[in-house]
Parts: sequence; structure tokens; C-alpha cells
Amino acid sequence: EVVDRMVRTSRPLMERMTLVWHDWFATSNNGVGSQKLMIQQNRLFRRFALGNFRFLVHAVTADPAMLLWLSGADNAKDAPNENYARELMELFTLGEGNGYDELDVREQARALTGFRYSWSRNKGPVNFHFDPRRHDTGSKLVFGRRGRFDFRDACNLCLDHPAHPRFFVEKL
Repeated sequence: EVVDRMVRTSRPLMERMTLVWHDWFATSNNGVGSQKLMIQQNRLFRRFALGNFRFLVHAVTADPAMLLWLSGADNAKDAPNENYARELMELFTLGEGNGYDELDVREQARALTGFRYSWSRNKGPVNFHFDPRRHDTGSKLVFGRRGRFDFRDACNLCLDHPAHPRFFVEKL
């Protein structure tokens, strides 16, 4: 379905940007383990293909395929997982080592806590959602700013960082 749509489209720019976003936020079925979730993610990229990058980053952060790919659904207040926080800064918004340090990564990981899913023996991972009981509501220090940041704030802090515009243009 996906390849056929790209080849036969009357909207080649939208399809090209869908592919760009798939490359930018690189995931694969090998790591996600669900063709259904990969197709849903592709539809997300298509929906935001020519839209606002901020909205795309927010949507990708809560996307089930991404939550599996970078352990976002395993990121809880009692055991923060830094995978997505690091990639959010390094690959998606700022560039490697560009305006952040290890403390920022750790604090962003805390801001990104709270997502989870259920397991179905027949369907695999289902019911992806944000669970406020798993979220670290404490104060965090990211890029010198202090607050009770959540996943939306984590995205916005990166997107509002002075290093983001240059990174975005150069990567695009």
C-alpha cells in the first residue's frame, strides 16, 4: 500500500516529505515488531507531511511505533529511560552535542515519562496511552530552565532552543 501510493500519487511533494519524515524519525519493523503500527506511523507522517514541524514532533513523540522503537513506553518515573530524550535532541531537533549535556538528557527523560501500553496475546501491543501515575511530576532543569515539564514541554524546549532552526534547515 505505502510504496504503491508513493509511485502513483498525484501529490509527489507530499509523498516525498512523508519519506523524508520516515528517514528523519527512523524506525523499522524489525525494532517495532508490528506492521500495523508502522503503517499507522506512515499515515502520521503523511498527515503532517507539509504541515507544522512542531505538531509533527508532538505527534511522533506519542506515536505507538516510536514509543516501542525508543523505549518510550518503558519510561516511568521510577526508572527513567533516556533513549527517546537523547534521540529527540541528537537526531530530531538539535544535532549531536549541540546545546545540551547529559543532565539535559536525564531531565528530558523524566519529562517524557508516563506512556504505556497493554499486551494482547492475539494482537501484541495495544492501547497506547499516557498514564499520569507513571509520569514524573517533579521539577526538572532542562537547558537552564526549571519547571514541571511533561512530554509536550520536552518537545517545545527542544524546538524553541536556539540551535534548532539551524539544525532543522541543514538536515532538511
